[in-house]
Amino acid sequence: MNAQHMFKPLVLALAAIVATGAYAEGSDDGGSPANGASATIGDSQGSYGNHVRNEGTENTATVYDAIDGASGNIGVNVTAGDNNQQANAAALSTADAAFVFGAAAVADIDVSQKGKNNTLNNYSVPNVANLHDAANNTTGNVGINISAGNYNQQKNDMAAAVSETAYIASANSDVSQKLSGNTTNNYATLDYGTVAVTLGMTASGNYSGAGSGSYNGTAAGTTAGTADQIGDVYPDIWDGSHFPGGSVQTGHMDLDSAAQGAQDPNGDGGALVFGEEGTYNGTQSGSLGFQEAGSTSLAGTVSGSIPVVAGFNTPVVNDARLYNALNDISGNVGVNIAAGGGNQQSNSLAIAAGCTACAGGAGGGDSGSNGF
Repeated sequence: MNAQHMFKPLVLALAAIVATGAYAEGSDDGGSPANGASATIGDSQGSYGNHVRNEGTENTATVYDAIDGASGNIGVNVTAGDNNQQANAAALSTADAAFVFGAAAVADIDVSQKGKNNTLNNYSVPNVANLHDAANNTTGNVGINISAGNYNQQKNDMAAAVSETAYIASANSDVSQKLSGNTTNNYATLDYGTVAVTLGMTASGNYSGAGSGSYNGTAAGTTAGTADQIGDVYPDIWDGSHFPGGSVQTGHMDLDSAAQGAQDPNGDGGALVFGEEGTYNGTQSGSLGFQEAGSTSLAGTVSGSIPVVAGFNTPVVNDARLYNALNDISGNVGVNIAAGGGNQQSNSLAIAAGCTACAGGAGGGDSGSNGF
């Protein structure tokens, strides 16, 4: 197939489009740097020393029902999250008959992506990247990047060089991706709740005990006071030397308050009062003891609620989907979809065509690579 015809639809689609970081050049004077057609893309992405902490964050990147039936150079970047790097680059160089002595068609792509020493902590973070029902029936160079999360690096690069008179066609693609020293922690936070509880209690018991002992002691002291006759007394008098030897009762003697010299200090009758004093002493001893027994019982209920771990909040979900998309598409198609952290993706295509070389059956070439 004639290379001019083979690349003509793509050339028409990409003509006059030069994306950031790409350049195209040509020369018809036979001098340097190129005599023919040259298309070069040099891209570099770096992400270093970043720290991201998400708590309860939802990162969602979606392309839905869009860019259907598009044509030409199409670049789409959709990102959600932090520190995501995306690029779509195209370089096109065409040398027609005006470049009379073109000697070469060169297409070069050099892509470098680096991510180092980044830290990512996710707490119940859903990361969702979707391409749904989109980019159908499109033609040309299509580059789509969709990412949700952190530190995602994505690239879509294309370099095309076409020369009618080139004898040498060279296409080169150099992709370098480096990812080192990064830390990613995915956590699920706890979901707390309460549970109602009712507690019952019944208790019973008994007790018993006994005690014993003894005591002893002494007592001593003195007494003093008076003694008073109580009531009236009338003693009998008999003859003879003594009673009951006497034979005849001769009379009686009155001992009452009416007697001569009677004293009755207490007013209770009698005629005799005596003064007294003395001492006393003695000892005493004994024993004592006791015994007791009984029982006790308790009953009742306690109600309330206690905190419990009911489960987990939404855990970290990394979900990347391609659904009902890119149907009936034609041309160079590069799609990168990433969800999560620290993803590096690249789609590169380098095309070089020399018509004279193709007509001779040698020298035309193309090169493509996809890195995920």
